[in-house]
This record gives sequence, C-alpha cells and structure tokens, in this order.
Amino acid sequence: MSRSAGRIGWFLVWAVVFCDIGTSLYYVPGLLYASTGDRAGFFVAATMVAFIFLCIKEVEITRRFPSGGGVVSLSDRAFGPWFGALGGQLIMVDFFLTVAISAVSGVYYIDSIWHVGPVLPVTLGCLAVLCGLNIVGVKESASVSLVLAILAFTVDIAVVGTALFRAPPEVLARIPEELASVRELGPRELLVGYAGAWLAFSGLESMSQLAPAMRDLGPTPRKGMIAVVVTVLLTAPLVTFLSTASLPVEIKAHEPERFMSELAAVWGGHGLKLAVVLSASSLLLFAANTAIIGNYHVMMALVRREFLPPALGALAHRFQTPYRAIVLCTLVPAAVLVAVQADLLLLGELYAFGLLGAFVLSSTGIDVLRWKDGQRGAGFWLGVLTSAAVLVAFVVNLVEKDKATLFGGTIAAFGMAVALGTRTGWIDRVMEKIPRLRPPSQVERLETPFFTVEQAAASVLEGEVNVIVASRGATRKIFKEAVDRARARGLGQVYAIYVDEIPGLFYPQLAAPTPEGLTVLEAACAMIESMGMKAVPVWALSHAAAASVAEAAEALRCDTVVIGATQRTIVWTTLRGKFIQELLRQLPPEIRLIVVG
Repeated sequence: MSRSAGRIGWFLVWAVVFCDIGTSLYYVPGLLYASTGDRAGFFVAATMVAFIFLCIKEVEITRRFPSGGGVVSLSDRAFGPWFGALGGQLIMVDFFLTVAISAVSGVYYIDSIWHVGPVLPVTLGCLAVLCGLNIVGVKESASVSLVLAILAFTVDIAVVGTALFRAPPEVLARIPEELASVRELGPRELLVGYAGAWLAFSGLESMSQLAPAMRDLGPTPRKGMIAVVVTVLLTAPLVTFLSTASLPVEIKAHEPERFMSELAAVWGGHGLKLAVVLSASSLLLFAANTAIIGNYHVMMALVRREFLPPALGALAHRFQTPYRAIVLCTLVPAAVLVAVQADLLLLGELYAFGLLGAFVLSSTGIDVLRWKDGQRGAGFWLGVLTSAAVLVAFVVNLVEKDKATLFGGTIAAFGMAVALGTRTGWIDRVMEKIPRLRPPSQVERLETPFFTVEQAAASVLEGEVNVIVASRGATRKIFKEAVDRARARGLGQVYAIYVDEIPGLFYPQLAAPTPEGLTVLEAACAMIESMGMKAVPVWALSHAAAASVAEAAEALRCDTVVIGATQRTIVWTTLRGKFIQELLRQLPPEIRLIVVG
C-alpha cells in the first residue's frame, strides 16, 4: 500500500467520523420526540454513557484490524466466517438507511428556505447524481471532511450558545421539568426511549474503516475518538434539550425533519437559520455519499470472501469502480424512499435494526477476543456490561419497531441466502447462463510476483539511480522510452508501477492488484523484457495515484519517471484530479518527468 495511505492524524480522523455521526443531530431530535415527547433530551444524554464505553471498543477494533474491515473482520475472527457475513449484511442494512435518511434530510433542510418542490423527486435526483459520481470515482478526501466538520461543529455551537444566551429563564426552566417528568414513565417507556436514542450515534462504525488510512494505530484512534466523544457530548444532548424546550408544539409535531434550523430561527433569526441549512444540507449529502462508498466497500469485501457473487464486484473498464455494487447501493435507498414517500418518521422506524445489530456483533466480538487473550479484569467486565446494554436496545427495537425488524430482517436474510448460494456455487451456475452477469474470468498471475513499494525499496542499493515507468495501459512507446533512458545510464532494469487508485475515504482489503492491474503489469513486463531489459513490477494501492508514483520514485531512488500523456476527460479530472499536474507538484525537483505522447 502506498505510504500516502498512512497520513491521517487524529484531527482528520475526528473530522471523518464527526461528518458521519454528527449528521444524526439534524434529524434524531425530531424522530425521538415523536416517540418520547419532551423527554427526548434525557434519553440522548442517558445513552451517552453506554456510547462512551462502546467508543472504547471501537478504538480497540481499529487497532486489532489495521487493514480495516470493521464488524466483518471482527465477527469473522471472533465467531467464524458466517458471522462475518452476517455482520456485513447488518452493516449494509445500516448503510442503506443512512443513505436514504441523510439524503432526504438534506433536501428537507434545503426546502426549509428554498422551496425546491416535491422532496421525493429531488432526493431521488440527488441519489442518481451520487450514483454517477461514484461510478466515475469521486475523489472524496479527509480534507473535505475536515472543512465540513469544522463548519458544522462551529454552527452547532453557535446555535447552542445563542439559544442558551437568548432564551428567557422560563424556557430554560422547562429542561429540568422535562428531566423530572421521566419519573412518571414506566419500565416499558424507559426501555423504548433508551433503545430509540441509539439512533443519535449512528456513524460510530466508520472509525474502524479508517484504520488503513491512519498515521499510526497508537494515539491516533484514541485521540480521534476522544475528540468525537467531546464534540458529540457538547452538541447532541444540548440541541435535543433546547429544541424540545424552545420550539412551538406545532413545529415539534409536524416538522420533525428540521428541528435544528427552526431552533436557530427562534433564537438567532434568519441568518443563523441559513447557516444551519447550508452546513446541514452539505454535511447530510456528503454523509449519504460516504455511506454509498462504505457500503460498496463492504460488498466488495463480501465478494472477496465469497459471500456475494463475483459478478457484483465487476469493475467498470474505464473508471475501475464496482459499478454494479454502486448502483445497488443507490437503488435500494431509492426504493425505500419511494416506499415510505420520503416520510422521515417512517425512515426512523426502519433504521434501528442494522445499526444495533452491527453494534451487538462488534461489542460481543471484542468481548470474545479479550476472553481468548486471557483478559479477566475490570475492563473486560465493563465491556460485557456494554454489550448487555447494546443487546437490550437491540431486543427492545426488535419488539417495538416491527417495521425495522421486518425490513432489516428481510434484507439480512436475503443476503445470507445469497451468501449460501454463492458458497455452494449454484448462483454462479445460474449467472454463467446470463452473458452480462457471468463471473469475471480469472486473470493468470504473473510468473514473477509483483512487489509493493516497500518490498521493492528494500533491495535498492545505496547510491543506485533507477528509472520508473507508470502506465494504466500497455502502450509500447511508453515502455520503450523508459528502456532507452535506463540503457543510456547503463542500468539493467526498469521499475514498472501500477497504482490501483481507490476513490473515497475508505480502503478495501486488497492484497493484490485488480484484474486490470495484473494485466497491465504483465504486459509491461513482457514488453520491457522483449527489449532486453529486466522488468520489476511494482503495485500500490492509494487514494491518489500521483502521490503514490512520486513516493515510489523517491523510495526506489529514481531520477526519471516516464508516463504517458493523460487521457482523462474533463469529468475525470474534475472528480479525481489532474494526474500530471499533481505528479509535477509532488515530485522533488531532482527527479525528471518524461511525458510520452
């Protein structure tokens, strides 16, 4: 993997996770009010205790599984491969609902100021655009997350601060009254409110998905998670308390999808409401896109583990993205939105199954691994208590939210049936009869194994100067130029690198090049060796191909980099960047760049 994959520090980790978990703030108070009334703030605050202990476990998952995989990898190791498949199905259900609820919430916030017309068609249009962007391969970066996270948190604090400063004492006095009224609730109402409040913490699972991109797995995940906990603690309970205490009954009853902007309007006026709408809509649509990316990475992981048909993992030839998986990741949320007619309360009813199911597997999985490691101290038993707390919430939602149980259970059961069919081979036998759905043919592996940048760099001698050629195709003149440059220096070898450029924020668990990567490396080696020069195939996995090529050139002590003229379209360069310009910016001045063609 390229070293560019390991440069995310704790601040960027916080930004990515907060961009996911922080979106809950925009719709959870309204959803929770529908089931618990003015006591919604109490339940969010009370559930924070269990949430903090679950955060500790999420940090441990990140450290135990540095290559990512989250609940899939954890459940596989703790309980066996079929539980890994189940974990994948549950997190996919969670992602499907995250896409739907984030997208429609973003449109609702936009509609609160600029009336865009019927919300459902507009939301479906947004999903279609996100689908197209992901097929091309949108270059979503942690730096974008950082800007949005800082913007959203700043606006959140401004809303809380303005409400606390301007709200009269009689309004703020309603908060302790709401807390006192909890004593009137019976056990059933308390359990329902507690279970429903977990929706406020959706997005926590994205932490472990970032493991391969972190600078280190020591202080980075711990500091990042502390920042997440602090920012969530400063916003989620307070916004919920202030919303239920400040907003008129008619808004709370009929406009649950825009509590945050209405709270801003009540105490800060139109300007603050506009700031909320801009930050909320941007963050929510960004979160919907991130959920699509996370979901198709889960699908690809299940394809590689042979729990989903290989045809689902087919890559678009032009963009090298899993277009079938991406389409599925947007079609299912679109179908859900149509089925519920963009009703946010109904979406909230469907949400709990996958989220809490994945939390149960993650939490109990860590308990099992700790037990196997011989841990029996206070930390272990606190972990068991955390698992029990999450399990209670899951069971309560199974009983109380029958729509969520039916939807999530059906999707998960169907997914497990597909996994069984894939493992037994009968799905492949069916798909082989459908030309466009045939499993991709296996690419013959190179006789000489490829090297990662780190492996190739280990054999470079002190003072040695080399030539490297980077190409996404098998164009002979590019490799001839590299061979001529190497021969002129008296060298006996040329490094040929192929970078699998992965769009999005998360890394898949790839241990080898994609089929196209293998084909290009094999062709490069054949052409270079036909010219009488030894070829050394090098592979890298990265979000930024230019950065990987530049780093490889430095690590392999190359003074010349040979590439072909770019064939990227305007759309490609807009979404993924301008390769040659980025490479020129990244290369040290002493390394020459030769562009052929």
